[in-house]
Amino acid sequence: MGRPRRATTGANNKFTRLARQLAELRPADTTLTTLKELTGLSVATLSRATDPTKCPSWKTMVEYLTAFGEDPSDWRPQWEMCATPAQRRKAGVPQDPAQRAAYQRLMPTSVTSLQDCAIGLRDLRLWKGNPTYASMAHHAVQTGQPVSTTTISDVLNAKILPTVNAMKGILAGLGMETDDPEYNEWLEARLVLEATEMRQKIAAKALQHASNRRVRRVRPMRTVVRRED
Repeated sequence: MGRPRRATTGANNKFTRLARQLAELRPADTTLTTLKELTGLSVATLSRATDPTKCPSWKTMVEYLTAFGEDPSDWRPQWEMCATPAQRRKAGVPQDPAQRAAYQRLMPTSVTSLQDCAIGLRDLRLWKGNPTYASMAHHAVQTGQPVSTTTISDVLNAKILPTVNAMKGILAGLGMETDDPEYNEWLEARLVLEATEMRQKIAAKALQHASNRRVRRVRPMRTVVRRED
């Protein structure tokens, strides 16, 4: 006897709706064991796909939907509403061109702050298949532009402005060639941020110096002495 279906009734939230619709695709006589053979996913994973309290991974969605002749692209928008940010990053950009508008990257020519730089590089990483930091660092070493995973993490989380070599290493780690026009645009964006940061430091020092020079002079109190006749 196959495993009984998970109940999807109850609260009508985004998870239960998706779980119910996925469960309805599976014919009553199709057990999870049979579905396992069709999808290559484990019984536990398939069972979690219709969990009304969680969102399945996009990989599970693709395998599950394909097994029942569904086009995963048609389900992507609804899945996006339920998925966590980590799940969306791992899924990458949609295959359907019409759905890619929400994933337009922040290009280096639009970078105006340290936060923009981090967002733009994270977008680029997503478009390059979302490689791990370790994979990026390994690929960077192979191309002669070594960069540590710690530096990659700090840059992509807007903790530090990358040095020239660090930026080259990150771009190399993402598979960007030096003859790609965007490669030089990233280096120029980094240079602009560095110049801006330097101007801000100089202005702050000048302001502090001016503040230190302001010395309040306290006038001594005058003692009035009255003459006694």
